Parts: sequence; C-alpha cells; structure tokens
Amino acid sequence: MKTMTTRTIRMIVALFTALMLSGAAWAETPEVLCELSRDRVYLGESVGYRVTLNHVENPSPPELAGFDDFDVKSAGTQNLNSTQITIINGQRSEVIRHGQAYDYVLTPRRAGLLTVPAPIAQVDGEVLQGRALALRVVEPDLQDDVLLEISASPESVYPTERLTITLSVLVRGLPGELSDRNPLSVQSSPPALTIPWADDQQVPDGLEPIEDAGSWLSQLRDLHGEGFAVNGLVDRSAFSLFERRPLTFQPRPRRVTRNVGDGEKDYWLYEFKRSFRAKRAGDYTFGPATLKGTFAVDRDAAGRLTGDDVYATASPLTVEVKQVPDAGRPADYLGVIGKCTLSAELKPAECRVGDPVTLTLVLRGSGSLDAAAAPDLASVPGVAEHFKTYSGTREVKGDTCRFTYTLRPLNSEVTEFPSISGSYFDVSDEKYVTLHTDPLPMSVSDAPVLADRRIVGGGPARTPDELHVRREGIFANITDPRELRDESVHPEYWLAGAAVLAALYAVLAGATAYVRRRSADPAMVRRRAAVARAKRRLHEGTGLLRSGNVRDGTDEVRGAMVGLIADAAGVAEAGMTSAEACRRLGEFDAEPDLVDRLRRSLETCDAARYAPTAAETNGLAADVGVLFENVVETLKKQRRL
Repeated sequence: MKTMTTRTIRMIVALFTALMLSGAAWAETPEVLCELSRDRVYLGESVGYRVTLNHVENPSPPELAGFDDFDVKSAGTQNLNSTQITIINGQRSEVIRHGQAYDYVLTPRRAGLLTVPAPIAQVDGEVLQGRALALRVVEPDLQDDVLLEISASPESVYPTERLTITLSVLVRGLPGELSDRNPLSVQSSPPALTIPWADDQQVPDGLEPIEDAGSWLSQLRDLHGEGFAVNGLVDRSAFSLFERRPLTFQPRPRRVTRNVGDGEKDYWLYEFKRSFRAKRAGDYTFGPATLKGTFAVDRDAAGRLTGDDVYATASPLTVEVKQVPDAGRPADYLGVIGKCTLSAELKPAECRVGDPVTLTLVLRGSGSLDAAAAPDLASVPGVAEHFKTYSGTREVKGDTCRFTYTLRPLNSEVTEFPSISGSYFDVSDEKYVTLHTDPLPMSVSDAPVLADRRIVGGGPARTPDELHVRREGIFANITDPRELRDESVHPEYWLAGAAVLAALYAVLAGATAYVRRRSADPAMVRRRAAVARAKRRLHEGTGLLRSGNVRDGTDEVRGAMVGLIADAAGVAEAGMTSAEACRRLGEFDAEPDLVDRLRRSLETCDAARYAPTAAETNGLAADVGVLFENVVETLKKQRRL
C-alpha cells in the first residue's frame, strides 16, 4: 500500500510539472491582442484602438486592412513588459504582456453596428491574426437645444494667406425670467467640447497656426469654472495628487436668433476662432467637432431647472488652398503671393570702368516674401552688354526683402542703369502683376591709362600696344598679374610666425592656469569676499548702537573687525581674541597708532558685552567707520585682501 501511494504521488507531481511547463510554453506563444477603449460611441466621436503584439521580439507594425468604415490615425507605440495578477473568488489569473503595443484613433464614418477588422502581423515568417471587434455607433438624437457649426473665412485661400476657422456653439437660452442669464453659469459640470484643431498635433500638415494652442486657449480661459471643457484639458489640484479639475474655456458670448424647426429661437453664441497660415496648396479638413453635456431646458413645478443630456456634432469642413495658376505666369515671376512694391538704389552713382557698384532691389509688402527669388540681372536687356554681374544675396526682415548685387561697368557709354521688372500674384484680384523699377542715372568714366615712360620697373621692354584696359577693369594696363607683387616663397617668415604663435599660446595657457588656481583657492576666495562681508556686519552693528541696542551692536562691530583680520590672515574667526587680532594686524606692518586704536575699540566692545552701557560706547559708532577704512587700506597695501 505504501508503494502504491508513493507511485501515485510521483505521477501527480510529474503531471503537474508537465502542465506547468505546457502552460509556460503556451504563455510565451506569440499572439495578437486587440482592444477598444469603448464599445459604444456617437457618430462623430473617436475611440481608442490598441493592437498588442505579445511575446514578440523586434516586431513590425501590424497591417490594418479593411478599415473602410473608419478614419484611422496612429497614436504612437509603447513597449510592454508587465504581469497582471487578479484573484476573484479565490481563483487566481495571471496575464503577462511582453512586446509592443500600437495605439490608433478610430473615427467612424457611419452609424450602426460596425466591425473593427482583425489586424494581421508578420512574426518570424509566420502570419498572425488578431480578432475582430464590434463597435456600436449611435446617430445623435435630433435636437435643437445645442447646435454646432464649423465655418472658414475665407472659404478658399492661396499659400501664405491667412485662414480663420470658427467653431460656433449655439446654446438655447434659459427658460422664463432666467433668459438673460448665461446658460453655462448653471452647469453642475462643464460640457465636454472636442475641437481637433485646438491641439497643435492635430493641425493638418500644410497649415501653420498663427499662435500656438496654449497661447490661443489661454485668452479664452474662464477662471470661475464656467464654460466648456475643451479636449479633456485638466488642472491638477494643489491639495491632492489625484484630483484633477477640468479647465474651462468660454469666448465672450452674444445673443442671436435662429430659425430652427418650428420657428425662431433664442440662442447664446460662443465662437472659437483660430487662425492659420497656409504653407502649401491642397485640401485640408477640419472636424468633426463634438459636444457632450447636460443643459437646462425647462423648469419643474417647484421652479427648479431641469436638464437633458445632449450630444451634438459639427460636420467636417474641407478648405481648399489653391495653387497659383500656370496660365499667364510671367517669366519674371518672383514667387511672391500677396501685394508688393519694388524699388532700386545704386551706390555709387559715379564711378570708373571696372569699379565695383552695389545695386539693391527692395521688395516690400505682404505675402510670401520668404519664398521670393532674386531676379536674374543677366537676362535684363541693357545689363549684360554694359555690366559684369555677380550673384546676388537675399535678406528678409518683416515685410521687406532686399536683393543685393555687385556690378562692374564694362564701358563708359553707360548713362543709366536700366529698369528691372518683377511680377507677383495678387490674391485679391487673382492675377499676376508686374512691377518696374525706375531707371537709375549714373556716370561712368574711363579708367586712366599710364604712358609707357611712366612705368618704372625691370623686366623686358613692352611696346605701347601691350598696354590696355581690361573690360572688367581688373589689372588695368597689366598683362601679367604676377607683376603686381613678389610671389616668391619665404619659409623663414612662416617659421618665425609659428614660433611667435607657440610662445603666445604658452603664455596664455600659463596665465589661464594661474587664474584658475587662484579662483579655486579657498583662502583667496575668502579674502576677496572679506571686505564686503565685514562692511555689512559693521553697518548692522552701528545701526544697532544708534538705536540703543548696545550688546548686539558691539557684538557686530567687534565681529566685523576681528572677522576682517581673520579672513586676511587665513585663520578661523571663532576663538580669536582681541589681543590676537591686534597682534595679527601688527604683523602686517600696520602703524603702531592704528594697532593701538584697534585695541581700544575692541576693549570697549568686550567691556560692553558684560556691562552694556551707552556711556561706554559713546563715539564708537562714529569712530569705528574711520578705523575700519584705515585697517582695510593697510591690509590692501600688504596684499592681504
């Protein structure tokens, strides 16, 4: 019987071990987990969707195919390495997560019971599939208590133009004699308003906010807690780590009347306006925006307000940023959209052939000046045949763009610099406009030519035919540029210069090291701060003496004098007696009279500590200042401070 029991126990242990091993192996099997943050939403709302590749090393993002009923937007990834243990009615369950989680935001495109398709993932050459999930999307109830509208001004723009998007929230006024009261002032909790473009991360790519979301919303903040809770923004309480109160925002409302349903009704209108600047052409969608909350709509028999739960949506709005038309675009188009002026200035107006001249074109106005392109002067009639041109530079500051060129006249026939043209696209009239600068008068004289008899120097003789002026005006009358200077190499100059630089470097390095050592020396730091510290103590002490506080005043005066000498000597102030302070001052070659004056002052201070009387300190407050300055002067002469 005993043998059978032992065998039975061994079999049970073996079976339990096998089950544990198989369970562990099963737990480590790669899998695709799918989760929705909610299983029921209103049409226009979004829902969080997470796909987790569990027990997978170095995963690749899953493939989301067949999501035709949803707008899908990635919300980032997260590394998972956690174990969750739950015990319910004595039953223990364990969930292990080790892998990568991929988060998405799903926005349903229609109402009904929708299926979130199963995602697919490739793991080590094997195809893994998650499970499909059900999401119920509810059509909002027809109601006229709260209305939401999205509008754009203007409805279409060109790149660089300003675009303003307005979310209008219309709330029915309160019933009866409360009709003049703001309906948001009676809310028990602020309605939740979702404005996607109030988050800078959700602004359509291709549009640039005029101001960041924080600055824009801060202008609409309601510090009394009335208004709308926008995008779930909260303010953590200073008294609780976990309490978070929603931030409320409320534009200044105005009363309006709308013809809705069975007639005209009174509403309070709240407008959230945010402006953007278009950066490039394309179609950009704003919305949908949603609002969920409880609003007062009636009164009961006792006169108390009664409310209804309201869910309202604003349909998305698409705005077109139009491309500048190709038809009719001039060859001298500067790439500017807006309204501009063009002017030119030339310096100097009088020069010789070959002299450098600076031409500046000034473009002023509103629009895309950052994208302005410099005109090609070489293609301007009358420029290439009379001037050598060099590439221009561009500088944009505010509403002004400057193009700067360097020119050299090629002949003396030039009497004016010709007009320069440039075109921009006028957004108000939607057409190209060409601008012209005024011709600039200038006077160009011939470069002087030296007679051959005035040329001094060695070398082979030249005939007068070899002396001429270059068209560019460079090296005039010189046929060989090497004659302008001695081009022979002198290595001794380079070696001498290198030696001087090395010596200078050594001196600077030594000086730097010396300054660093002095700056890091505690005694030196203490001496540098000694005078300022002693002055503060002396000022405080003399003030106490004048107010009649003899004991504390004499303590501060004595401390100022003794502390100053202790700092200069580099010894501890604590325990230094008056006699030792006088001895230290004498060692610093102080005049005997100064040492004697210091001794009398310190003795007066010591006596006042034990028998404080105003009589013994008469004159101390007046004399100690002069004594202090004399001691400081002596210590500085001895380089102790």
